[in-house]
Amino acid sequence: MDALDYKILEILQEDAAITAKELAEKLSLTSTPIYERIKKMKQQGIIRQYVALLDADLLGKSILVFMNITIKDHQAAKRELFVSQMSQLKAVSEFYYTSGSYDFLAKVRFATIREFRDFLVNEVAAIENIGDIESQIVLEEIKYSTRVLSV
Repeated sequence: MDALDYKILEILQEDAAITAKELAEKLSLTSTPIYERIKKMKQQGIIRQYVALLDADLLGKSILVFMNITIKDHQAAKRELFVSQMSQLKAVSEFYYTSGSYDFLAKVRFATIREFRDFLVNEVAAIENIGDIESQIVLEEIKYSTRVLSV
C-alpha cells in the first residue's frame, strides 16, 4: 500500500460508485493503473464490498437501538453458540464483542417501539445464554459514517 492506494480508498469511501475513469481523472492518471490497484485491493481483502447507504427514516426504520448484552456462560462453545444465534437475527445490523461492563453490543433498527419489543420478547429471549440486556434508544443520530480511513 502506498499513498496512491490510500487516496483511492479515501475517494471510494466517499463514492463507491465512482468509475475507474473518473478516479483516474481526479488523480491525474490513466484508468488502467487505477483499475489494477482496485483489483489488487479487492483480492487482498482491503476492499471487502460495495454497498448502498440507505436513509432509514425514509424507509420507515427510524427507531435505532443499541443493545448492550452480557452472557451468563463464557465457555468457548456456549459463547460461539450465542454469537451464531445473534448473528442470524435479521434485525441485527451490527454486532460486536466488547470489553467493559458488557460482553456484546448489537445495533438494531425498527419501524416502531412495538416492533422492537416483539423482537426482544420473541427472538432475543429465545437465546438461552443471555444474562442481561440494556437497551439504549437513540434520540438523535448526530454523526454516522462508514469511514475507516481519514487521509
